[in-house]
Amino acid sequence: MKHFLYRIFCGIAFFILIPIVFTLLIQGNGDNYFISQESAAEIGTEESELDEDILTGIVANEISMDTNKEAMKAQTVIARTNCLRAIEIGENLPEGLTKSEMLKMWGQENFSENFSLLETCIKETRGVTMTCGGSYIQADFHRCSAGYTRDAAALYGSEEFPYLKSADSRMDITSKEFLKVMFYTPEQFIQKGGEIFSGLSPEDVYSKISITGKDQAGYVTEFTIDGKPYSGEEIRLLYNWNSSAFSLKETDGKIRVITKGMGHGLGLSLYGANQLASEGYEYKDILKYYFAGIEFVTQYD
Repeated sequence: MKHFLYRIFCGIAFFILIPIVFTLLIQGNGDNYFISQESAAEIGTEESELDEDILTGIVANEISMDTNKEAMKAQTVIARTNCLRAIEIGENLPEGLTKSEMLKMWGQENFSENFSLLETCIKETRGVTMTCGGSYIQADFHRCSAGYTRDAAALYGSEEFPYLKSADSRMDITSKEFLKVMFYTPEQFIQKGGEIFSGLSPEDVYSKISITGKDQAGYVTEFTIDGKPYSGEEIRLLYNWNSSAFSLKETDGKIRVITKGMGHGLGLSLYGANQLASEGYEYKDILKYYFAGIEFVTQYD
């Protein structure tokens, strides 16, 4: 009888301890994937190698786990490229999730499968990076474009990023995040704008604000308030709008704001990349679609 009770007790203890042990393993060493500028140099070797293990947390922080595998592999190459570029120029590495944060986000039942998928994407793209003119590119990406991605030359007024050209991404129109409509009273619009509307009354709003510049992709490049110009990104961030591809119109005494896309619009559209993957594009084809004139260089060979 004592042996029988002992077996029951051991069985119960075993099932209680399983999740505890699992969590402790997840929270073990190497939990923090955010690397400071000071420690970035320690990640790279003389051959500019990268500890590929850190890519799991970075990619998990940048992309949804229901993304098509080829699009996820494309994002893995983006993360690796941005890490090596950061090491090369002495900047902070992209921020990633810890294993504990991934466990909390996905749940214990999905953790192993998701983490294994990330490891597979890293393995199947091992060492693959994007370069232009012999240097790692600034591999920008955003959630969803306004129908076309942006040309960096139009945004920055220079050819510093020749690979960030406008690309047709009209597949983004089907995204739930593509369009957002908001309404403000003149008082709300001024209050939200804060200091940029200093000295203006609600009655002045309609006559004192205007969009005075847009790029070919439809993003606002200049927004004028009482004769003073601001960039579209400044206004977008000030009002916390989804993108700087916005329009304004007076409607029934209110200001109607419509935004298209989600994010800054440069580089790869995550939604568009997933759509291309579903059409059979492989990860390198997806990257070449959104980044012009790039070369793929494989590290560690």
